[in-house]
Amino acid sequence: MSSERATSRRRLLVTGGAVAGVTALSGCGDGSYSGSSLTTTEETDSPTEESPKQGEALARVDEVPVGGALITEGPDNEQIALAQPSEGEFTAHSAVCTHMGCTVRADGERLRCPCHNSVFESSSGEVVSGPARTALPGIAVHVEGERIISGEG
Repeated sequence: MSSERATSRRRLLVTGGAVAGVTALSGCGDGSYSGSSLTTTEETDSPTEESPKQGEALARVDEVPVGGALITEGPDNEQIALAQPSEGEFTAHSAVCTHMGCTVRADGERLRCPCHNSVFESSSGEVVSGPARTALPGIAVHVEGERIISGEG
């Protein structure tokens, strides 16, 4: 085999392997990438508050455990983490991990990313452990009767 042909073949194999590697690393591994656009990135110093459509019911009060969280779907299919740090107090954050966009899961007082194991406080959205370096963006919510509603009350 000529040296030129061996080089071309080697280049093809290396390039193909690199493309496959980048493709594999760009996904979340479990297909849970939401694809939603966040207003924060890892390089942003502080997350900005995101607000789903005003007045949309997100969940019933009794669905969110005291000291825990519930992941729910908001308007426009956005994933939202609702937390109840103490009886009657509710907070909400984007449930899209700021590391690579996977949807976090509720785990007691924590939100855990199933893709790369980032951990966040469910009540504040703050990073407990990485690889994520940026908190989950907050979302304004309020309670009306037995429902948690998007937006300021």
